[in-house]
Amino acid sequence: MKKIIVFAVALLICSLGWAQTVMTVETRRVVMAGERFNIVFTVNAQASVSEFTPPSFDGIHVLAGPTRSSSTNVNIVNGRSTTTASTGFTYLVEANQEGLFTIGGGKVIVDGKTIVSDPFTVEVLIGDAQSTRETQNQEVRSTGEVSEQDLFMRLELNKSNVVKGEPITATLRLYSKVAIERFEDVRFPTFNGFWSQEIETPRDINFVEENVRGQIYRVAVLRRYVLLPQQTGLLKIDPAELVCLVQVRGNSQRQSMFDIFFDNYQTIRKRVSTTAVTINVQPLPSGAPTSFTGAVGTYTLSVAAEKDSINAHDAVTIIVRVSGEGNVNMIEAPKLVFPPDFEVYDTRTTDNSRSRGSSISGTKQFEFPVIPRSSGTFTIDPVEFTYWDIAKKSYVTLSSKPLILKVGRGVGSTSAVGYDSGVGQVAIRTLGHDIRYIDTAKPKLVSLGRLFMGSYRFWGYVAVAIVLFAIAYQLLLKRRERKKDLVSVRSRKANKLAKLRLKRAGELLNKDDYAGFYEEAFRALWGYVGDKLGVPPADQTKDRICLLLAERKAPQELISSFLALIESCEFSRYAPAPEAGEMDKVYGNALTLISQLEQTIK
Repeated sequence: MKKIIVFAVALLICSLGWAQTVMTVETRRVVMAGERFNIVFTVNAQASVSEFTPPSFDGIHVLAGPTRSSSTNVNIVNGRSTTTASTGFTYLVEANQEGLFTIGGGKVIVDGKTIVSDPFTVEVLIGDAQSTRETQNQEVRSTGEVSEQDLFMRLELNKSNVVKGEPITATLRLYSKVAIERFEDVRFPTFNGFWSQEIETPRDINFVEENVRGQIYRVAVLRRYVLLPQQTGLLKIDPAELVCLVQVRGNSQRQSMFDIFFDNYQTIRKRVSTTAVTINVQPLPSGAPTSFTGAVGTYTLSVAAEKDSINAHDAVTIIVRVSGEGNVNMIEAPKLVFPPDFEVYDTRTTDNSRSRGSSISGTKQFEFPVIPRSSGTFTIDPVEFTYWDIAKKSYVTLSSKPLILKVGRGVGSTSAVGYDSGVGQVAIRTLGHDIRYIDTAKPKLVSLGRLFMGSYRFWGYVAVAIVLFAIAYQLLLKRRERKKDLVSVRSRKANKLAKLRLKRAGELLNKDDYAGFYEEAFRALWGYVGDKLGVPPADQTKDRICLLLAERKAPQELISSFLALIESCEFSRYAPAPEAGEMDKVYGNALTLISQLEQTIK
């Protein structure tokens, strides 16, 4: 029996090893006619690799290959070593004809099993790649500038004409024909009027070659967002900006014979920005059913009771799940109609939606805890949920089946029951019994003297209570009026909130979490001026903040320091790890700057 188990485990391990053996292809997907490039087939197998069969290179001329290479990598972590091996087959090829060529998968045999790579395509463009690059480099060297055709940035939308609540995918891409050394002064777009979330935030900027209007560009995705419009009309997305440090070969004259072995490079600063993008957000058509609460997309509805048979005064939860794709996170709880014998408590909402691909999908769950107070068979009316279907361009109403709940006569059905909100149905507990034993013995009455009710002292206390009530009422009215002024409330609490955020930033500083530190410091500074100046987050721009600070008589040096510190925090969030002491310096400057602003802005 033991031998059989050992053999089965070994067979399972071998099968897992085979399942993980794949062959990948690395090559350029867009080339110019006459340009030579490599096609590399790589097998991540530790076993023996033999009998490689190349695909048919239709339209592609093979100059050399295959050249076989092998590599082995050994990693030792916590005393355990793992070994990975790979075998590569390299072809040197050349494409001379314009068009889109599909190359099939290569085949290789690994321990008797055939592994096939996926087919891939190569696009060949007409043009002289070498002369094009030399012309570009010569123009940069002669003028000292990078043209708009060689380096630009775009904010691309998958659609620009939507209805309110319809998801939009916005992708920020950088197109380049020159060598970029690094980035500076990154200013990402602000989406006023939209609910936005980043769905792709690459830490390492990776460029891939693409065909753009018949020319080869190196394209990188800087950010990808999903947007949900919250307003109607023409919504404008302000441009994004960044500074690229481009490295180009210098045009200096060689002074000696040794200069031929060395290249002279210079760095050029090029600011690129996107154009402002306008999205037409139309209101949803009229005539929506009463069960419509703003859901847009495609959804399914499920309604179920936690259990269909309980006793009176026991708790039960009605669970409503809305699943699908669209503005899932914006869905509100549907309306449920319960019998009058049911006590209904606060609804608990669980949002399990996630940003996936170009939209938001997932499930939003609503829990309705109720307590039936009498026995019998009760029917809960069907739940209706209406959403706007983007594909059908119409309202779709989903309706559940009626829920039948059988309530039996519970033990001690006359007991009173209390509910602690916010915990769930498990927080329902018995407080006591409302029927007590009646004492039938003859009572013994004792005279206590003159009644306090109606005496002079009683009326004196009443007068004092009325005066105190009037004073308290006036104070509460003044306090209520002060709380109505939300701008003043935010302004008074701005310094306190900023210090709390900086305290959290200090904790991240001690943990060497530089990305989190700069994020929290940025929020502290930006949130402080927004609260202090009474500017809503959706309307906060650098130009408006500077104008309001100047109106509040803030010195220009203080305004400049604030802008410099904001830009430093904003850039450092996406930059490599800072130098030693840089975070401490930013933290101290933030504390000093907020203190100075607190003394200046009244």
